Amino acid sequence: MPESQCSSCQHIVKSIVRNCPMCNGGMKTIEKSQLKSCPRCAVPLDEYLYRNHELDKCEQCEGIWLQPDEFSVLTSEFDVYRDDESNPLYLRPGLPSAENYLPCANCQKMMSRRNFKSISGVLIDSCLHCGIWLDKGELAFIRSFIASGGLDKSQDHTLVKHELKIEALDDRISDVELMEKMLNKYSLKRIFFRGF
Repeated sequence: MPESQCSSCQHIVKSIVRNCPMCNGGMKTIEKSQLKSCPRCAVPLDEYLYRNHELDKCEQCEGIWLQPDEFSVLTSEFDVYRDDESNPLYLRPGLPSAENYLPCANCQKMMSRRNFKSISGVLIDSCLHCGIWLDKGELAFIRSFIASGGLDKSQDHTLVKHELKIEALDDRISDVELMEKMLNKYSLKRIFFRGF
């Protein structure tokens, strides 16, 4: 059974949770020391040092396995803007051709695939509890996307989508109100009792 440990009070919970039930601190999944294997090549992953983080890398396809907390740090604006190698001139890559879902490098369950921040053009494979798999060059693309102001663009894109949904909902409410007025005006009871 997977376990989580609080980063503040060191309390251990026998499940995967985000916040500690004792102090509400952030929880980190305790991993069993098992070898991780590449989802693409099915070979063991080697340790790889990147910006003071020990990541797991496949020597054949050069894909990278990141823990959720490592991914959060390496894709944060704070870390990207402090990196002199970040390229603010981001050119969105073309989406790769359709392919099967990949197994998790840690638990071997199928990972989900999503476009990072909906508009980046970088498809990342992620396991809900274990981590994120990035193919060769995808981490550099994500960091360039962030350096070019991509997180703000993504937020604007999300706001526009929500505004359109609100406008559509407002139109529906107006239609319902009009229908209510019409039904109220031409109510059968009203017509029936008006005759007497």
